[in-house]
Amino acid sequence: MSELMRPSCERHLQRIRERTNDLLAEKYRKGQAEHGGFLWRRRIMPEVMAETLDLVCYVMTLEEHIEEVKNLCVRGETGDMKPAEALNKIKKIL
Repeated sequence: MSELMRPSCERHLQRIRERTNDLLAEKYRKGQAEHGGFLWRRRIMPEVMAETLDLVCYVMTLEEHIEEVKNLCVRGETGDMKPAEALNKIKKIL
């Protein structure tokens, strides 16, 4: 364990690694069952490009939503907005 890593961070890292491993193994097996190997024989670049662009959109949207939720929490805490109103707006985002 790194000196900079708290035990809770190490546990979080372990959960990430385990989940990544499980998801990757599942996805790989599914792909093999559906498509087999020989990626160079398939026309996959258009699909890769589309999936990459989708990922960019998902990440940017998620980042925006996190900022919106953070701002609504602050507004609800500071009295700039009624907490119930902030909560309802957060629920619509989520």
